[in-house]
Amino acid sequence: MEELRNAVAGIRGDVESFGSGIGGRIETARSELETLASGVQASIAAIRPEIESAVAKLTGQIDALEAELSALKP
Repeated sequence: MEELRNAVAGIRGDVESFGSGIGGRIETARSELETLASGVQASIAAIRPEIESAVAKLTGQIDALEAELSALKP
C-alpha cells in the first residue's frame, strides 16, 4: 500500500509540475501564432489589389462573351 501511495504522490507531482509550466508554453505558442497570422494578413493585403484587378478583368471578359452568346441565340 505504501508503494502505491508513493507512486500516486510521484504521479501527482509530475502532473502538477506539468500543469504549472503549461501556461507559459501556451502563451509563447499563442504569441508566435499571432505573429504568423499578422504576416499572413499583411501578405494578403499586399496582393489583394492585384487579385481584385485580375478578377475585374476576367468578369468583364465573361460579361462580354455572354453578350456575344446572347446575340447568337435565335
